[in-house]
Amino acid sequence: MRSTIKTMSKISVLALSFAVVLFACKKEKTSNFTATDVTGNSVIKGNVNKNVITPNGAGGWNNTSRINTAGVNVTVKINKSGTGGLYPNSTVAGADVYSATTDANGNYAITVKSNASGVSALITIDGFVGTQDTIVNNMTKTGLYATYAGTSVTRTLYMGQNSTLDYNFTATNVSSNPNNFNVGTAVVTGSVSYSLVRKVTTGTVVAISNTSIPVPANTTVYLSFDKDPGILATKVFQTTTNAQGYYTFNLTTVPVGTPGFNQNATIWVADWSTTRDTMNFNGSTYINNTTGLPGVYNNASTINNGLYSTEIHNAVNFGFGGFTPN
Repeated sequence: MRSTIKTMSKISVLALSFAVVLFACKKEKTSNFTATDVTGNSVIKGNVNKNVITPNGAGGWNNTSRINTAGVNVTVKINKSGTGGLYPNSTVAGADVYSATTDANGNYAITVKSNASGVSALITIDGFVGTQDTIVNNMTKTGLYATYAGTSVTRTLYMGQNSTLDYNFTATNVSSNPNNFNVGTAVVTGSVSYSLVRKVTTGTVVAISNTSIPVPANTTVYLSFDKDPGILATKVFQTTTNAQGYYTFNLTTVPVGTPGFNQNATIWVADWSTTRDTMNFNGSTYINNTTGLPGVYNNASTINNGLYSTEIHNAVNFGFGGFTPN
């Protein structure tokens, strides 16, 4: 009997000790948050862009134009406790980290937790290595590699309020425009003609045929150059003919062998509304012109390729197309 009582006493003591241990463990896990740790949301948003090279309109370049930058990583770090923390009355360790990447328009928006007293948010926009490109007429030409340095900014965020942080990346380690190249001048000359009716009277015999003569002075001639070195795109020039129907173009171009430059040109005249007259001859002697039917001489063109520096392409002659009477 005494042995049984001793055994029961030992069990009771052990049970009591185990209960104390359980109580102590539960007490250590009690939350340190208080009723003042009330949270809400804030949104951090902005736009990210970088500088590119563009023509300055005077034959040169500038590197101050900007385009939106996609795919840039943006992070926001907010401590959980302490001054400026999400739960200022807590002793819990660690931080909340939020992230996003910029979209095709360079925009980002990140929703984070905040509170009424204000949280200290460390916003980081990551830098990257890329190319400083040249843009002409919405066409992008890849440039030299460049480093774009990021930034870190601390903002105080209050629940229910938003904050905007834009950032302008500026390229470094680029010392010159990657599209610099030598330029010179090429010359294209030629004549433009059109067709009239030729009437030759020899005694009682009349012969009718066609004949081509130079266009009148100041007829407009156009030239489309497939890659002008000033704008890195197609450029259209125009000039006028002299009294003998000749035209001349002086083109800024690059030396032969410059990569990416074919330097081909299309030269043309537009539709011309006028009359198709008749030239009257007595034998071989020109008499006068007889005004013909009104109508339109159809536009015409010719192609001249490989217009490189120091070259002169002469005798690039062509004539108006057929005449369509009204």
